[in-house]
Amino acid sequence: MPTPSAAQRYRTVQLESATPQEILLALYDGCIRFCKAAQIQIEDGDVAGKGASIGKAVAILGELRSTLDHEKAPELCERLEQLYVFFQEQLSLANIELDPSRIDPVIALMTDLRTAWAEAIRRMEAEQAA
Repeated sequence: MPTPSAAQRYRTVQLESATPQEILLALYDGCIRFCKAAQIQIEDGDVAGKGASIGKAVAILGELRSTLDHEKAPELCERLEQLYVFFQEQLSLANIELDPSRIDPVIALMTDLRTAWAEAIRRMEAEQAA
């Protein structure tokens, strides 16, 4: 097994010491980043790269879906699950059709959700500090 690079070791330590809120935002950031990369890869004709990026974005969406706690917030979780399924469908269609525009709504809505979560986290932390 190859020795991890300094950057990989740093990311591992960062992840292990991150709060659940930081991990949530990092998942959103990663999904958005992989979606943007997939769009560029489709436009460049990089079929393998596109497949890898879409696969990573879909995996992140699967992780987000698996962490939904339907008992604590059933309505919110149901809506988020519907969105995540829609995102996965759009990414699959983009992958099959080689259509980068299919990824536009995923990026836009994921960005909006990420902004909303960041604000909710900020408010929660402010309330806890008070």
